[in-house]
Amino acid sequence: MKYKLKRQPCIPFFVLLIVVTSNPLFAEELPEKLTLRLLDAATEEPLSGVVRITRLDDGQPIHLPELIRRRNDWYTLPRAASVTVPQALLRIEALRGLQTELTVLEIDTARPGIQSATLKLRRFYDAKQRGQRNANTHLHIMDRSRVDAERYLREVPESDGLELVYLSHLRRIPDETRYISNEIVEQHFTDSILRTLSGKGVILRPGEEHRHNFGRGGEGFGHVMLLDISRLIRPVSIGPGIMKEGTDGIPLQQGIKEARAEGGTIVWCHNALGFEDIPNWVGGHLDAQNIFDGGNKGSYEESFYRYLNLGMRIPFSTGTDWFIDDFSRVYAPIDGGLTSEAWLNQLRSGRSFITNGPLLEFTVDGYAIGDTLNLSEPRELNVTAKAVSRNDFYHLEIVRNGEVIGSAPTRLIDGHFVAEWNNTVLVDEPSWLAARTATDAPNNEFDNPIYSHTSPVYTDFNSRQPFQPETALELIGEMEEALQQIRVQAVFANDSESDSIVNVYREGIRTLKQRLKAHAN
Repeated sequence: MKYKLKRQPCIPFFVLLIVVTSNPLFAEELPEKLTLRLLDAATEEPLSGVVRITRLDDGQPIHLPELIRRRNDWYTLPRAASVTVPQALLRIEALRGLQTELTVLEIDTARPGIQSATLKLRRFYDAKQRGQRNANTHLHIMDRSRVDAERYLREVPESDGLELVYLSHLRRIPDETRYISNEIVEQHFTDSILRTLSGKGVILRPGEEHRHNFGRGGEGFGHVMLLDISRLIRPVSIGPGIMKEGTDGIPLQQGIKEARAEGGTIVWCHNALGFEDIPNWVGGHLDAQNIFDGGNKGSYEESFYRYLNLGMRIPFSTGTDWFIDDFSRVYAPIDGGLTSEAWLNQLRSGRSFITNGPLLEFTVDGYAIGDTLNLSEPRELNVTAKAVSRNDFYHLEIVRNGEVIGSAPTRLIDGHFVAEWNNTVLVDEPSWLAARTATDAPNNEFDNPIYSHTSPVYTDFNSRQPFQPETALELIGEMEEALQQIRVQAVFANDSESDSIVNVYREGIRTLKQRLKAHAN
């Protein structure tokens, strides 16, 4: 067999070991199958991961029907599998999750003989060893058979290095006939099927996407995730815009309170989509905020930063929505064994960071993400931050009260990129501080823009939190505009239904006006 290792300029990867076998009994036969295996470079243990095979002559991707297809011509490889490949000079790429370097192999399969290749993946970061465990808080599956969906759940999360995944139920008429994940979640409430499907090192837990839209794709009240619930909160979806019947007379807040009373964790999803996020955040009914779950629309400024600048504690979270077509995940620290209960408790406490690429570390005067410092006089605080990634993310940035106050460029070290920031920051007012990577970073392997952001470290000043009156007025204006749209678009059976919706926004407006008055005094 003829093969060649080649280092591509500007593309980091670890030199791998290739094990090639051939059987002289089949020396006259041209190969039809290539057996691929992934190993941990340090421990020699088998790994699952993702692979992509392309022709070297024209760069065309090779379809691998034996494997689960992912985005951008990547495929999940469950530790080892035989795949059908053409007789040609091929380029094989392999990686696992966010913590290994890219491994590249060029191999000539035009030579006769049965062939196999073992690719060793080098881990450049071990989040678990540092006590950080990751989760996807928003996942559904559709347009697959039950068998294929179960295979997907067994293989894909593990291949991506996910550790905790919330598979969620949702409804829409008539599309829900295609939502195979609904069937799995419903069965879980009777016989815990998700525990059976959980793979090696992966915990699957149930959730629900509780939601309302005015018409297909219309904004409406919004969408919220109810995580690790013991039963479905009904109605799952509200209003004729989704369900083709009924009225718009139930606020999301009703289901949110019901789920929370039974121990569920409440995560607003899709960034700032929907009207009811503002009154529910102002009222203290939500536990975390998702962003970039189901696309990269929206911005930190639209969601997290506005609430943080009103002195609210907003934990950052994310997921992938339909399928796992990105490396998006949220990390939280765990002491001891990983459980959904322990992880969600850390998320609610604000000790998270979100990413689809860079792994983040961040402290303020030794205080960790989610902690609060209470200062009585101006102080210089030592801020340390670090980001590590397989892909170039350009810059690590330090954010205070929504403004970037410092940055550090990336450095290429072996086959990965690192950026570090260690400096002092003068704090002389109520503030929050966080680390993120540049918002203009390039795309990752799944062709999604790279992002990462920590939840804040809070610095209260004489027991006061930040409060920007202009932000409060902006949110009040948005709630008033939402009420106007609701009066035009909503269908109510009676005044009681109308009042149940309107009162959610009136209460939010009243709360912010009271805070404005207190701030002025």
